Amino acid sequence: MVRAKKKEELDEMCFEKALENLEAIVKQLEKGELPLDESLANFAEGVNLSKICLNKLNYAEQQIDKILLEEKGKVIERPLLLKEDDRC
Repeated sequence: MVRAKKKEELDEMCFEKALENLEAIVKQLEKGELPLDESLANFAEGVNLSKICLNKLNYAEQQIDKILLEEKGKVIERPLLLKEDDRC
């Protein structure tokens, strides 16, 4: 149950916060001072955070592609529609 709640929290996290947390985890792991179990838990969270960042970057790329979509030889600009709110 706790794990499901944690996943929901991660899914709702904005890109900037996910990247910030991922960088903190990488720094902790690079120090090599954590016990094995804690290192594995942090590694798993880091993998989830990297997936969140990648999904949000892919979504942003798709939005940019839509904005730059050429129709009849003319570049059409459309407003960028972001899925997440401005919580960061």
